[in-house]
Amino acid sequence: MINQHKPIMGKFPVVIIDDLYGALEDTAAVLEELGLFQIHGKFTSVRDAELYFLNAEEKVYIIFCDIEMPEYSGFDAIERIRCYCSHFVFITGYADNYALKGYKVHVDGLLSKPVEVDELLGLLKHLQSKASASSADRSPKTEPTIFLDFVDPKSELHLARKNGPPMRKNPENKREYAKVPVALAEIAYLEKLYNYIHFYALRPNDQFVLLGVLNKRMIDMEDLLQQDPRFVRIDQSVFINLNYVRKVSLEGVTVGPKFLSVSKPRADELHRRLEMMDIRHKL
Repeated sequence: MINQHKPIMGKFPVVIIDDLYGALEDTAAVLEELGLFQIHGKFTSVRDAELYFLNAEEKVYIIFCDIEMPEYSGFDAIERIRCYCSHFVFITGYADNYALKGYKVHVDGLLSKPVEVDELLGLLKHLQSKASASSADRSPKTEPTIFLDFVDPKSELHLARKNGPPMRKNPENKREYAKVPVALAEIAYLEKLYNYIHFYALRPNDQFVLLGVLNKRMIDMEDLLQQDPRFVRIDQSVFINLNYVRKVSLEGVTVGPKFLSVSKPRADELHRRLEMMDIRHKL
């Protein structure tokens, strides 16, 4: 039946469907071992999964589905619940038999039972590269945006920390916060300082620039960045953009010219994410 979990930063929400309970639990154990997935539901039938999705608020990243099942097969599941996920992946003990048919129905992957960690990691890399290629083909290119409270470049940083961003007067002489749109790709790292989260960009001259601040909790940023593979939390107060990582050591990471410490509980996730994005040469 359903196992619900609260969202965890950096983990991909998934659902597993397999009529054999033992195989269902085995697949779930491997997903949890990799540490990159958040299991939203485990179901022994397509019908149960469909009922779950009818009441779910958001799509999941991947549906992992067995093929040979009573009542509704994996191929029936594609027609009934494919719209509830970004990617649909078959898991089967007869991968060779179904490889061609799976290709014809446009599944995003085919995993053999029992599922192996290396195979899962390879699947994730494939899906991420596929998404990147798809984004590059779109014109104009779209990039997620966040609206930050404006920070006057001439102001002292401690003013933003203590009092929040400066307020400006509009034509009606009313004081209001100025908001500026910032593409997530431009953010090299973000850090919680006092009551505000500070967002930094790295300029070509290797200097960091404060893009803006938000009076938010770090858990709010987890919700926002949950499915963006570029961002990972390295301690209680810092997220980094993996595209700006230059070096990784046992003590921490170097983002641009800046060294940032990595807490021990988050070190394993950081290394898994670097490997998933194929940035292992920096390890």
